[in-house]
Amino acid sequence: MIRTTFHILLGALLWLVFGYYWYLVMQQPVTDETKRALMIVGAIVAVITIFDALWIIHNIRIARFGKRRTRRTAAEPPVEDFLGRAFIAQSEEALRAARYIEVHVVEIADGENAVKHKLLRISEPEPETR
Repeated sequence: MIRTTFHILLGALLWLVFGYYWYLVMQQPVTDETKRALMIVGAIVAVITIFDALWIIHNIRIARFGKRRTRRTAAEPPVEDFLGRAFIAQSEEALRAARYIEVHVVEIADGENAVKHKLLRISEPEPETR
């Protein structure tokens, strides 16, 4: 509590000093050099602001359309994973349109033979974060 109070008082004191120094600066007469310096600083701020706005627009366009100005196409879904387990999916069109896909490894037993497959299930709500 004391530390917070000290920080608040120190901050208020520094703002008072800042205000006092601006009061001293404003007492000085405005000369042609002062006007020129303000025009230069204003021009620099304007150029930087315009450049930043153009850069932001450029990055938004890249994020929206990609480098080649077209949307990315969905990759063909793989038939099996690197361990050789086959994928079982609801439908390719539904998988391409889905925002979230859950992947489950399931074991399908047929008598003596048991084969592991990956089951792809479309999930509409956002998946849980672990």
